[in-house]
Amino acid sequence: MHKIRRLLFLVSLAFAGCACPDAQRASADLATYEWFAPVMTAYIEADPKLDEGAKRIHLRALEAWGQRVIADAKARGLR
Repeated sequence: MHKIRRLLFLVSLAFAGCACPDAQRASADLATYEWFAPVMTAYIEADPKLDEGAKRIHLRALEAWGQRVIADAKARGLR
């Protein structure tokens, strides 16, 4: 669980610095999310150390990140 928190924290730091990304940044964010989300979802769901509540929290954080990335991509006409 500690590794997941650290990883999510690092990902959030990477994307928190730009409140209004340009099209190139939004495209990179979208590509990163589309690659990372399925991998992280599978990791969270399979982690035997996480109880169901912890899994829900981590999956919600991942979903919130995805919603922001997708909204940015749509705002730039990428989706």
